[in-house]
Amino acid sequence: MKFTATINRFEDSDVFWTSIIIIPDNIFQEMIKIASNKRIICTINNQMTFHCAMNPKTTFHYIMISKEKLKQLDCKINNNVAVELIADTTEYGMHDCEELQEVLYADPDGNMLFEKLTSGKKRSLIYWISKIKNPELRIEKSFVLIEHLKRNRGKFDSRQYQDECREFRLKNSF
Repeated sequence: MKFTATINRFEDSDVFWTSIIIIPDNIFQEMIKIASNKRIICTINNQMTFHCAMNPKTTFHYIMISKEKLKQLDCKINNNVAVELIADTTEYGMHDCEELQEVLYADPDGNMLFEKLTSGKKRSLIYWISKIKNPELRIEKSFVLIEHLKRNRGKFDSRQYQDECREFRLKNSF
């Protein structure tokens, strides 16, 4: 589905993501038929494509746009943009992290615990690991994540995980 939209801003400052694109209601109604989980892939100005969600706000639905994305697009609030939405049919609602997938494949017990997490938690963990530029560090963080889930019987604690990552690094640095 294609449409033209204006980059808007939430008025209430308590919202972390303030830049948004409002999805016209007729487009949302069509998209929800093919993306019932509200996960979509959005392309803006034929320049940038990213996984996201159709988020609700009292009388409309919107897509969040980070400052980083606005900068990459060279866009500002009140700029018009060309938007294309398609249903996200990926397993986790985002690109897979190859290193994490390999660690999960190699550890069936860890994979089972990972799969029991909520979809949102899985997406967050995949995002945290995939944004790391160094592939060796992505493998390390993936390994620590799986061990963390096993130690905590499938529960994830972000502070404890970060501590475990630091501890692993200290023990294994040369």
